[in-house]
Amino acid sequence: MKIKVKISRFSLGIFLLLVAGLSWPVSGEGERTDGHYSMVDQEGRVICRTAHRLERGDEYLTADNSLYRVESVEGDRAHVRFVKKVQLTASPSFLSQVGRKIRALVRGGSAAEDEWGLPAQAKERPVAIYHTHSDESYVPTEGRASVEKEGGIIEVGEAFAQALKERGIPVVHDRTSHVPHDSMSYDRSRRTAIELLKKNPIALVDIHRDAVPREEYTDEVNNTTISKIQFVVGRQNPNKGANDAFARQIKAEVDKKYPGLVKGIFYGKGKYNQDLAPRLILIEVGTHTNTRQEAERGAAIFAAAAREVLARPVRTERNVKQGSGRSLLWIIGLAA
Repeated sequence: MKIKVKISRFSLGIFLLLVAGLSWPVSGEGERTDGHYSMVDQEGRVICRTAHRLERGDEYLTADNSLYRVESVEGDRAHVRFVKKVQLTASPSFLSQVGRKIRALVRGGSAAEDEWGLPAQAKERPVAIYHTHSDESYVPTEGRASVEKEGGIIEVGEAFAQALKERGIPVVHDRTSHVPHDSMSYDRSRRTAIELLKKNPIALVDIHRDAVPREEYTDEVNNTTISKIQFVVGRQNPNKGANDAFARQIKAEVDKKYPGLVKGIFYGKGKYNQDLAPRLILIEVGTHTNTRQEAERGAAIFAAAAREVLARPVRTERNVKQGSGRSLLWIIGLAA
């Protein structure tokens, strides 16, 4: 007996709306192309400048760990309110460290650490690096802010990778292009991130650069000019707590060695593909008005200082199937 099922246009429309709702890119991951915002507190002090599009509810953690929240945005100015002072910690608790060593021994491994103070098993898993905005470049070096074939940001990623390799940490640096630099960039780079997660990385790093005045990022270390680093954490992201904790642990570790090298953490509307894994971080290395060499030096110093936290072994692949499914839904929704 054959059963005929009739699907009304209304039911089909509801289905397509559901698919689109699950799969369509989250708004808020855009950037300005006509300038930047200044975050200003109640005393009129500029807390931060950024090219990320700002909305009420966005937050910023400064270099000295003061947390501010955006209350309103008027033109190029975002009015922020001080929320609290945040206490950062670079290391897991004593009990969690003991637990990690016990688990390693139970599995028949070794709880010993190498000459860099890294767990021995960390050497078996790579740090994976990719670039959502692969065209981003540095005007003083490349002559323009965007080089479509392969921007200067790729070489900054290579400097980051090399600094880790020199310290015994395996690295996978994916140079895939995700041009054009538009609102769909994160959907294109999502496929790259999913492929990288299949390699079971210990951490996944999306490397960008900002687009603000040079003085916002420029600093000196050992009488050498370098560019600072900024983290970006997506607010519309089920892994926000884990991503934020990871970024804060790295910042705390780097702060011990190079205070101020990490200029802050921006919490923006969107997910930046960080829903794929709890240790997927986005960093901005300098701005378009820095030289690429300054950014390369900043990236290398940052990587060396952050190595212990970056290589701390945890599982990162638990959301790969979920991320693959969402990408498939996005493709189905677009086709429909």
